[in-house]
Amino acid sequence: MKTLRITMVVALAGLMSLGGTARAGDFSPKMTFDLSDKTVGANPAMTVTVDQDNNEEELANVTLSIPKGFTLPADDAIPNNDTLGTGSITIHVGPGCRPGGPADADVALSNIPATLKETDRTDEQKDAGVYAAWLLDISGVTTVPLEITGSPKTGFTAFGEIAANDNTCPPFSFSLTVNATSASGVPILVNPKKAGKKVFAGTLQSADSGTAVTLKTPIVITK
Repeated sequence: MKTLRITMVVALAGLMSLGGTARAGDFSPKMTFDLSDKTVGANPAMTVTVDQDNNEEELANVTLSIPKGFTLPADDAIPNNDTLGTGSITIHVGPGCRPGGPADADVALSNIPATLKETDRTDEQKDAGVYAAWLLDISGVTTVPLEITGSPKTGFTAFGEIAANDNTCPPFSFSLTVNATSASGVPILVNPKKAGKKVFAGTLQSADSGTAVTLKTPIVITK
């Protein structure tokens, strides 16, 4: 269980190919991570962005990896349904995204809000060693339940299956900011106590070909 098992597009994309398979093509998503404060022991907001170009294969799942040394709150530290972050996605929406639909069917870019919330673990998740459970809800487009495993000593991994939506398809641009604290005031991400380079990573898997792409963002934590 090394590293957060935020699929964060991002987010995290968000992270995140969110539709049917009307336009299968290549698979070259982009993902980045950023922290609002990069000093030791700080409690920063974390922003995850995910982008895909037109006619790409869509996403099936996402894995977000936070390196060792960072801390995250355990499941019982945050109340159920507490808001952890917000964001948005700009994505193609319309009948032209539907599998097997006519090539000239209508599609239009739409900007849609996203919310990240804490959810209570199920008994099965507790038995499986899940550290915390979060839910990314991209309004009317998709949901991504995230299961977080790991520890500060090994790193955290957040894994999520992305629910398909035949009425949406790439291109898209997704950004999610995990706030410094939850709505109830609980610190979420806390930086390591030692300075140095830390590598955040996201693995995105295609729903069409099964291809997986891992994208890394080095972040230097300073004194």
